[in-house]
Amino acid sequence: MHSTRPNRNWKELPNKVVHIQRKTHVALRLLLLGLPIVLIIILAFSHFYSRLNSLLDAEKQSQYENRAQGCALLIVHHLESDQKRLLLLAQSLSGFTLEQNLHLVESLGESDISLVVDAIADAAPFSVDAAAVVHRTSVETADGKSAVLQLKVSPVAYRSMLSCPEHAKSSRMMWADEDGSIIWQFKADEQQVGTESLAALYPAWEQGGLVSFLMKDNASYTTILPLGNGYGYFVLESHDKLLEQAYLTILQASLSMAVLVSLLLLSLLFYLLLKDSVYERSLLHLAFRDELTGLPNKNHFVQEASQLLERARSPYAVIILDIGKFKLINDHFGYAFGDSMLLYFSKVLPRYTTKDGVCARLSGDKFILLCSYREKESLDRRISVITEELKRFSFPGASPFQLDILIGISLIEDSKISINAAIDKALFALSALKERQASGYLYYDEVLRSQLLEESELDKVFAKALKAGEFHIVLQPKYSLQTLRLVGCEALVRWDHPSKGLLAPSQFIPLLEKHNLLVTLDMFVLEQVCRLIKQWQLKGLPLLPISVNQSRSYLFNTHYEQTLVELIDRYEVEHRLIEFELTESLFLNDVKHLSKVLSSLRRHSFLVSLDDFGSGYSSLTMLKDVAIDKIKLDQGFLKGTDEHHRGKVVVQHVIAMAKQLGITTVAEGVETGEQVHMLQMLGCDVVQGYFFSHPLQVSEYEALLIDDRLPSS
Repeated sequence: MHSTRPNRNWKELPNKVVHIQRKTHVALRLLLLGLPIVLIIILAFSHFYSRLNSLLDAEKQSQYENRAQGCALLIVHHLESDQKRLLLLAQSLSGFTLEQNLHLVESLGESDISLVVDAIADAAPFSVDAAAVVHRTSVETADGKSAVLQLKVSPVAYRSMLSCPEHAKSSRMMWADEDGSIIWQFKADEQQVGTESLAALYPAWEQGGLVSFLMKDNASYTTILPLGNGYGYFVLESHDKLLEQAYLTILQASLSMAVLVSLLLLSLLFYLLLKDSVYERSLLHLAFRDELTGLPNKNHFVQEASQLLERARSPYAVIILDIGKFKLINDHFGYAFGDSMLLYFSKVLPRYTTKDGVCARLSGDKFILLCSYREKESLDRRISVITEELKRFSFPGASPFQLDILIGISLIEDSKISINAAIDKALFALSALKERQASGYLYYDEVLRSQLLEESELDKVFAKALKAGEFHIVLQPKYSLQTLRLVGCEALVRWDHPSKGLLAPSQFIPLLEKHNLLVTLDMFVLEQVCRLIKQWQLKGLPLLPISVNQSRSYLFNTHYEQTLVELIDRYEVEHRLIEFELTESLFLNDVKHLSKVLSSLRRHSFLVSLDDFGSGYSSLTMLKDVAIDKIKLDQGFLKGTDEHHRGKVVVQHVIAMAKQLGITTVAEGVETGEQVHMLQMLGCDVVQGYFFSHPLQVSEYEALLIDDRLPSS
């Protein structure tokens, strides 16, 4: 199980004699390399001395032109890069609705990027002035709407990207628009303020030229380059008297001085080469190593994993580990403790990486492994052992914290799959595991992908299903245990899915609640109930209360009561005929607020019942603080009461306590005659369950309203 990567065998440092021999060898090589260079310099000085003065101007003018072209190319490159980045972002946004795009752009956290809804569609893709450089591109959203995505950049930002010319203190750089108006100008690395135009500064220059304009004025060399694509012009004006004097000094220097300078230049050259080599190694370390743990980072992982997959002979697995509640751990114990946990992980995980695999720190509290495997069962065992050892990390003192480790896994059984795609799938599985609020590990598969994609489209599917009439209600009767007569019913919802058939609430209610769609469904059920009561009233049928469930998310809405009252009053339904059922778990959030809501509902003459009473740990406390009309005993109370005396005692005392508080007791999930007999003996008021009736269609319940006698009575 502990397959490990073999240790690298570093060669020992050479002994002192060998080290001296190597240094001598390097010195001789430098001398042999430098001597020809010195001789060449001497010959060049004597040969070109007579001609150098005449060629100096042409040489410098060509040099400055090349510098200007290099700077101009840098500006154009960054302008085009910003435009391409904007186009790529626009393509990504085209798959979303306008509202989603607005949230996405806002979540980017980049103030220079904005999505303008009411912008002109044919606005110029590029504009520039002294205030801002603006890139624009149109976006056609998934809901058929149009918007303009624009990127605003300060013009001075493009100056900061320039590392040219080398002698900036004796140069002036300018950027002008197509009309020749100056956007910015810098001299000696300081921005100059002025309102001149290129035409005023350089009368000989002609606006609209497509080729570079070169001009010399005494010791000043000026190059004006058109940038093209409407970007304007770049101007480099160089005043290089010091360079000219240096050339003359060098030409008039003695041969010995030339040799000395040459040697110094060679020494500096080799020193710079050495420093560059050290700097390059440090950059590679930063680019491919995690600073805290010393593990490879994502860049290194992707590069090495890609090479391993190219020559893979067995299937691989990408394993991403995430530390649950890591932020809470950092906040509670401090960042130093969090770092120690990350270091512990960085020591454990490499030991469980196969020799043909790689382990890295992905980001934050996430680690990633690439491991080969033969059978999925062996991979499961490996993951179990990893989890077990990681959980041995101890928290200080008697801390109640338990380390949760969440693992997402994607299997690479086809070498054509890229490592980035495999990482995305593992992250997909990890995300699904987090949504389930569970620890452990989860494999990515197409079923999971289809499920998550289906959930992502749930809002559209739900709205369509609601409009198409796929949802309908059924009614489960409630009977009085004293009279065995019908006293009301509970409205339950069913989804008649066109491809999946009839779905029970447990198959879609949790998903709708997760995506904040349950409020809409609750209001739909309430409206259907109001319509039924209105129809029965017109038919002259007996009217009995109907209970409907309420979503937890809507109870904290400030307009909750007003919305309910307006809907029910629209159908002219008596408030006493509507009973609102709330689950006990709702009160774990804010008992004080919910108590006010329930009191307000009761003032409007609505009935209020507490569903699943006894399923939590605060039931008795709530009876003290919350005014309700009924409690529905959780089905768990009835399980085992036929055989166990303790269960009967609990139910008996709950019923007795409810009677003393003036609260009606309702037992749901009643399925046997023994349970009915026991509840009668204990004084329960109302029962509901399969023993009396399954949920009925509306027409069947209407028949009960006419004749509510039980079949056995």
